[in-house]
Amino acid sequence: MVVFDEKQHRCRLCGNYYSDSDMSEEHYPARNTGNEDVVAVDLGKMFDTFTSESVHAEIREKLNHGETLENITGDIFDTQLSTSLFPKGRTARTLCRKCNTFLGKYDEAYLRFFNLDGTPKSINGFQQHTKYQIIKAIYAKFLSIPEAAGEAFDFIDFIRDDDSTVYNGNWNIYFVKRDFSSDLLGMKDIRTGKITFDEGVVYELSDDKFIFNLMNFP
Repeated sequence: MVVFDEKQHRCRLCGNYYSDSDMSEEHYPARNTGNEDVVAVDLGKMFDTFTSESVHAEIREKLNHGETLENITGDIFDTQLSTSLFPKGRTARTLCRKCNTFLGKYDEAYLRFFNLDGTPKSINGFQQHTKYQIIKAIYAKFLSIPEAAGEAFDFIDFIRDDDSTVYNGNWNIYFVKRDFSSDLLGMKDIRTGKITFDEGVVYELSDDKFIFNLMNFP
């Protein structure tokens, strides 16, 4: 029987055990897709604040002094309505340094997709290999969300093989672009979550532009 030190961590991609110093501090989602300073917002207080006559007077006064409405409301949001939950973004120590470096090329492909807003016409111009890298980047990020810590995903080999174009497992990815129908008030809350149904499980992961759901049932 092998006994591991308490500080040992199991990489969720390669499956090997490493000391804490050999694990990477990876962002989920990537830092450059909006995961920089995750905040909590008091929605009830927000409605009260922006319907307050004293706040309206404050806004009018600042507008008269040449400040922009965007800067004024942004300052109110930052100082009165939001509380920083993850000042450096959501991070996890679920991958070893080698695996995190390996996934870097997938993240680069996803960033191209992100920067083009997932526009179908633009994406159709990508090489087939790049499209698979984008898909694998999205699958890989679900390895790091806390809610999936105990899940034995069957797409590990698909991610680990850079040349693989076939995945016949149970997990499907569905996503929507953020807009006012999918994202309350356009707040772009970067969240993770899990919902369990009789049919299976749904995991959620989002960034500044997209909301992803990973499901093991149709």
